[in-house]
Amino acid sequence: MDNKEKQNRSGVKAINKTGRTGMTREKKETLKKSMGSASAPIDLNTIREWAKYGDNRDRTN
Repeated sequence: MDNKEKQNRSGVKAINKTGRTGMTREKKETLKKSMGSASAPIDLNTIREWAKYGDNRDRTN
């Protein structure tokens, strides 16, 4: 059984990477500079409740 048969059985297609070079060094450096932690503490539970219920619910805090 070759790789193509294995891929067909699992339902996963191989990604064609020909002609793709990936990220350049400059792009990697830019990405690293833009990544970081939030400057203010974020309460993910509050964000989840806001996304789920919106601003129209009674606030208990």
